[in-house]
This record gives sequence, structure tokens and C-alpha cells, in this order.
Amino acid sequence: MGDLTVRTRVDASGRREARAWVVTALLLVFMLINFADKAVLGLAATPIMRDLGLTHAEYGLLSSSFYFLFSVSAIVVGFVSNRVPTRWVLLAMAVVWALTQLPMVGTVGFGVLMASRVILGAAEGPANPVAMHAAHKWFPNERRSLPSALLNLGSGLGVALAAPLLTAVIITFGWHWAFFSLFAVGMAWVALWALLGREGSVASVRNDAGEEPRVPYSKILLSGTWLGGFLAGFAAYWALSLLVAWVPPYLETALGYGPAATGTLVALPWVAASVLIFGQGVVTQWLMHRGVSSRMARGVLGGVGVLVSGAAMVAFPPLPDGPLKIALLTLAFSVGGITFAIGQTVSAEISPARQRGAVLAIGTGLVTFAGLLAPYLTGRIIQAAATPAAGYRLAFTLTGALMLLGGTLAVIFVRPERDATRLGLR
Repeated sequence: MGDLTVRTRVDASGRREARAWVVTALLLVFMLINFADKAVLGLAATPIMRDLGLTHAEYGLLSSSFYFLFSVSAIVVGFVSNRVPTRWVLLAMAVVWALTQLPMVGTVGFGVLMASRVILGAAEGPANPVAMHAAHKWFPNERRSLPSALLNLGSGLGVALAAPLLTAVIITFGWHWAFFSLFAVGMAWVALWALLGREGSVASVRNDAGEEPRVPYSKILLSGTWLGGFLAGFAAYWALSLLVAWVPPYLETALGYGPAATGTLVALPWVAASVLIFGQGVVTQWLMHRGVSSRMARGVLGGVGVLVSGAAMVAFPPLPDGPLKIALLTLAFSVGGITFAIGQTVSAEISPARQRGAVLAIGTGLVTFAGLLAPYLTGRIIQAAATPAAGYRLAFTLTGALMLLGGTLAVIFVRPERDATRLGLR
């Protein structure tokens, strides 16, 4: 009888493990679609600006419009995800993503395009924290680094795959059909998630009494770990929003590459980010298993990644065109991305499970505020400069300085073990 009970428990554990990775794989595809939706506007920037007669500042405003409700929505839906099963929240979000692509199939003006991007941004704002919250329900803290990295891998992998494919659609059929392609892919994911998506039930750390405490949000958000992770993430997201909105037109108009070459080159930072984010997850989980502190395995590692990106960002703009410039551009827009997975993981580490969705959402909402500012301000800088090339150089150099500051602060202040103890979670 005892052996039968043990085998039953092992079988149940195996089924749960398999289900956890099925859900994680679906969430990875969810994030892949999320970033393809973001990237399509930048990939189609040149023909859209030409067809709609937009200036650099107007295109910058259009790019920033994606973030008008992004942060607010991320925070609001994050609190909702504390009470509503993430399975249904994710399903509703994905349906809205797909439907916002449909208006672009026909003839559209600036107003319709902006309205669709605002609605899409509101629906995509909660994507990362809700997906992370859903995945963390399947894994205990010591095993969250790899699934967290995999979900953030979706950002790099999404654009790495989408950039050449969507560029080919744009060149062959026109930019309207690139948006329709994303509608079709989004609805396919909705069908799969409705069939296979499930809710996990792993809690967070508990105190000695076995009851999970409730911590005031102010104490979590004013901890060194949260603030350090936020500042590094804000700087890295500033760079990410420029990669989405301005690197494709930079490659075409400032460096003189054609649309096909641009579609290939713009994928390089995303490919590099995919490799680095996955590698970070593997390395961090290995370090944690070996007993290395979360401060070193997560905080210092993430901060150094942002520092490296910042140094490359400052270095590449004045270089002459060529392979070295493209290599440093790739480095500048890729290495710092590892801080997104790390920032979410350390935030989860200092948050009770019942508050985790809201904490992750608040972090995402504030970090992604950089996406509202960066594209528009960059457009203004480019338009005000003597030449577009000079404007790009200044914008990228300022971004590099911001990343150097954010990375330094993360290295100094991210100390998850200390802050979890101070908050009564250990």
C-alpha cells in the first residue's frame, strides 16, 4: 500500500511538472507575440511615414502612443490578477491584441493608427507581470530563474523571428498585411490557450508560523532591492523602446541600409538578447543551486549587464559605419535586457504570493513609463538636430549615460535576501 501511495505521488508530481512546462511554453509564445506586436510599427516606419506624410516628431508621438495607457493598465490589471485567475486575464488580453490589428488591413489615417496603438498598449501593458505571475504559480522561488528567463526570451525571440518575416510581408504585400498576419497568429494562440492553459498553485515563502504575511506595498516599493531593480529596468526599457521604434529607421535613413538588410540587422540585437536572457536564466539558477546569494546571482549580474550595454551605447554612435559599429549597436541593445527577468524575479522574492501580481505589475508599469518618454523625446531630438544622423548620435549617447547610472545603482542596492528578511518573509 505504501509503495502504491509513493508511486501515485510520483506520477502526480510528474504530471504537474509536465503541465508546468506546457504552460510555460505557451506563455513564451504569448510574450513572443507581444513583442512582435510592438515591433511591427518600427519595421513599417519608413512606408508608414511616407504614406501618411509624418514628420520625425509625429512618428515619435505615434510610437509613444502605444504607452499612453500601458503603465496604468499594467498596474490596474496587476491588482486584478491577485483576485482573478491569470488564465482568464491572459485570454482576454490576447483577444484584444489580435482585434486591434484588424483596422490596419484597410486604408487608415493617423488618428485610427494611433487609437489602435493606444488600445493595444493598454492590453499589452500587463503582459509581462501577469505572465510572470502565472508562471511563478507553477515553480517555487529557487526554480523561478529559468522560467522567468524563458518568458523574457520571448521578447528577443519574438522580434528575431518576426523582423525578417514581417519585413518580407511588408516588401511583398505592403505594411497593412503585416498587421493582419499578427491578427491571425494572435487568434491561433487564443485557441491553444483556451484548450491547454491552466492555473498553478505554488505559494511564496512563508514565515515560521506557516502563514504567509501581508506586507505594506510602500515597504516593498521603497526597499533597496525594488528601487535598484526599477532604476536598472527603467534605463534598459528606455533603450528597448528605442530599439523597437527608432533603430529600424536609423539603419535605413542614417546608415543607408535597404529594407531587406534592415530587417536582418534589426534582428541581431533581439537574437543576442534571446541567447543572453536564456543564458542568464541557466547561469543564475546554477549559481543559486550552488549556494551563491541572490544578490550576486541576480542583482550584481543584472546590474553589470546594464552597465555593459550602457558602455556600448556610448561607444557606437561616433564610430564610422561598418561591422564594428553594428557589433557595438547589437551589444548596446541586447545585454541590458537580462535585467528584465532578474528584476521580476527579485521582486517576486520580496513579495508575498497574494501580493505578487500587483508588485510585478507596479514595477512593469513604472519601468515601461520609459517607453512613453523615449520614442517621442528621441523624435524631437532628431527633428531639432542639424541632421538626422546628429540627432540619433545625441539620443543614443544620452541613453547610454542613463544605462550606466541605472546599472551602477542596481549593483549597489539589489539585495533580495536582506530585504526579504526585513519584510518578514524569511
